[in-house]
Amino acid sequence: MENNVLVSKLLRVSIGLPIVAAVGLIIGGCSNDSVSESAAAKPKVFRVAHVYGPNELLHKAVERFAEQVENDSNGNIAVRLYPAGQLGKERETFEGLRLYSIDMMIAGSSIFGWYIPEYTVIDTPFLFRDYDHIRKVWNGEIGDDMRTLMKKRTGAEMLEIWFRGPRYLTTSSKIVRSPADLAGFKLRVPEFEIYVKAWQALGANVTPIPVTDLFMALKLGVVEGQENPLATIYGNNLHEVQRYIMRTEHLLGIFIVCVDQSFRQRFTQQEQWIILKAVEDATDWYNTELLAAEKEYEHLLIQFGTEFIDVDKEAFSIVIRENIPPLFENRWAPDILKQINDIP
Repeated sequence: MENNVLVSKLLRVSIGLPIVAAVGLIIGGCSNDSVSESAAAKPKVFRVAHVYGPNELLHKAVERFAEQVENDSNGNIAVRLYPAGQLGKERETFEGLRLYSIDMMIAGSSIFGWYIPEYTVIDTPFLFRDYDHIRKVWNGEIGDDMRTLMKKRTGAEMLEIWFRGPRYLTTSSKIVRSPADLAGFKLRVPEFEIYVKAWQALGANVTPIPVTDLFMALKLGVVEGQENPLATIYGNNLHEVQRYIMRTEHLLGIFIVCVDQSFRQRFTQQEQWIILKAVEDATDWYNTELLAAEKEYEHLLIQFGTEFIDVDKEAFSIVIRENIPPLFENRWAPDILKQINDIP
């Protein structure tokens, strides 16, 4: 990534630093000097955690990030990876970030519901037109407001977004083509209010279950179905306990790359530069690869024997548009839904 682009990012994520420190970060980051020879002989450990499967594209991007950081720091930073909820479920992992036991987390958008519910609008089904629409929201005034509020309330810095593939409804034995087919259906959803309300409006009997417990819940029949992107379905082997995948494509979601508030103090300016550059490059790689990976995941799932089912998307969309905004409009940031819809 060109220096001027990364300088812009550093200016953005350095909000709240003293001016001298922010300028020093940029000057130090843009230097072509190698990592300081005064760095301690023992590498600094940089811990990265997430709850998603080690076979997912997301984890491959994290591995690329780790390799780049270690190479560019000449081994002065040792990156340790903890995928698949090794350090706890998603909320526990994020709390670990706040307590400095984790340096970076790739989080799902559920963190908005927990800490900045004013912006849970981003997880409204059928809201975003495409990935470019999401990028414009994140890089604009709405994104700036979200980052500022999250840092104020949790200390965590949200650096970048990684796109998630569209979410699909899956079932073990029932074909669903319209909301009427969901009446009384036992559906797993994330522990996130807007997900719960949306699927209740569509007629499902919803049960929030952490992704780390989802496979066994489906296998044991605690729930009959779930909804997730193809990467999560395949990466967590959910296709082994699900027969049908409905092409609802009801949500274009995001992952958020977050660092803890000690990041600016624990790492030198040059080390910060190396880490932020690796985050930028991993973001570019992941978001590019995602589109091709979607086709590959679909091919692999069909090969396994999972059947894709077309649905009446408009019927689902109408239910959401009529029922969800009235439930949240008094809690969402003022006029946020209109602002997002008005972005060209």
